[in-house]
Amino acid sequence: MKTQTSHRNLALDSLRGFSTILIVVYHTSFVSGYTVAHADSIGAYIDRLNIGVAIFFVLSGFLIFRPFAHSLIHGSPLPKTRNYYLKRAARILPGYWLALFVLAGLDALTIVNTSGFIRNVFIVHSFTENNVFTGIRQAWTLAIEMSFYVVVPAFAYVFVRQARRRIASVSVATLLKALSALFLGAYAFRLFIHQIDFWFLDTAHIWLPSHMDTLALGMGLAVLVEAPASAKTLSKLKNFIANHTGSLVVCSVFVWLISANINMAIGLNRTEFHIDLLGHFLYGIASVLLVAPFCVDSQALLVKAMSFRLFTWLGTISYGIYLWHMAFLGGNFAEKYMPYTENDGQVLLRFLVVLPASIAIASLSYYVLERPTMRAINKRFTLK
Repeated sequence: MKTQTSHRNLALDSLRGFSTILIVVYHTSFVSGYTVAHADSIGAYIDRLNIGVAIFFVLSGFLIFRPFAHSLIHGSPLPKTRNYYLKRAARILPGYWLALFVLAGLDALTIVNTSGFIRNVFIVHSFTENNVFTGIRQAWTLAIEMSFYVVVPAFAYVFVRQARRRIASVSVATLLKALSALFLGAYAFRLFIHQIDFWFLDTAHIWLPSHMDTLALGMGLAVLVEAPASAKTLSKLKNFIANHTGSLVVCSVFVWLISANINMAIGLNRTEFHIDLLGHFLYGIASVLLVAPFCVDSQALLVKAMSFRLFTWLGTISYGIYLWHMAFLGGNFAEKYMPYTENDGQVLLRFLVVLPASIAIASLSYYVLERPTMRAINKRFTLK
């Protein structure tokens, strides 16, 4: 019999694909020079499409933590740690390693040296300034993701130890308090690295602690969904979210529009600390408002539309799209073989080349390597 947590939410797959497309458009516009050239107008809005990363983190927080939330709240055994790590590795590493080694062989990546490449291989390159944007440049998000995978079982185990001393399950209130601490801790960490000028903290703004707030928001959604009917306040909140999908999406867009009008820096530049912090906060709020209706199985037309087969398929292969698309946008490979040059303003041409090419290679990677690997691991190792 399938448990609640084993039910696959197709709309969430589509939302993952949507966030990936946002990032592709963001990168396409920036590499072409269009974003910077129009920074005082539409470029400011295009640059805010990097909210796709925050959306992905909220999704990840929800999906990864949900089995743990189910176990903690209902007093059932936690997912087996070894099997959990194997499944996460099977999802991330094969596709990543394929992209990394193929693109390195095609001279499509920036590699500092052998030790730097080894850091790329093990996805720890974002911890040193010289290597942070080497290899697959956008893989700094994977370093955060992998770090999150590592700490989730430890976070859950803290409550299991407590539960063994007291009761068989953990209260929803206790979990929400802990997640609130993680959320606030992310801002405390950002303030700390802003005040303390240590060389080894140069890239700390893209470490897990700096983004734990958006992940904690997703984890909070997992607690909300898994909360028992006896938690009446949360049940009412779930019903409200399910019945007001359109309003929440409109609010999400409104918050995103605010983020585009607070003078945040363009591209990889940093602006004043309080503006960066506010923008980061707004991204999290906009993302959780968008993702929440898709987590509570809303029957709204928008959620049903997002379950359309084409959208869910794009979500299924979106990881590969994310890994491969930058190679077609800029760098040595793109300069040699693509019909455009960096900062030429050719946004539409780039997009029409990059997206189909990325989809084609992502599909090949998924069906030939990623899916068979995941199926083999899933067949051999179960979470419970």
